[in-house]
Amino acid sequence: MKAKFYLLTLGVLFTFVGCSITQQSYDFFHHGTDSIKTNSDYKYVEHNVMGKAKTTIKLNSWNKLKQDMATDGLLSEAKSNLPKLKENQAFANMSFDILTTKKGTPTSAGVNVREITLEVVVSADIIEYN
Repeated sequence: MKAKFYLLTLGVLFTFVGCSITQQSYDFFHHGTDSIKTNSDYKYVEHNVMGKAKTTIKLNSWNKLKQDMATDGLLSEAKSNLPKLKENQAFANMSFDILTTKKGTPTSAGVNVREITLEVVVSADIIEYN
């Protein structure tokens, strides 16, 4: 009898929980060493320093929009999370990665999106001029 009760409870949970789908897309931009003064001697001080920023947009059951705020913009916020440069230093080989994650439930017409997360990651090397 208990086994039937547990199976029935499990079946009801699956009915109400349903399936969820997560889709992630990726885009990037790379800015090499074009603007660096190549006629001066320099050395690499640090490799692959990173700054990150993200925001999440959520639609609740009443279709009201809730969003984590990125007051200065995601790219600006990610760049401000990079380490501070010292005298005679510059960033080189800068890369910008943009990750978009959508979460929702499947429908016959596609996906009913409930949450979108945008994340910007800025990575670079730090060089120092002699």
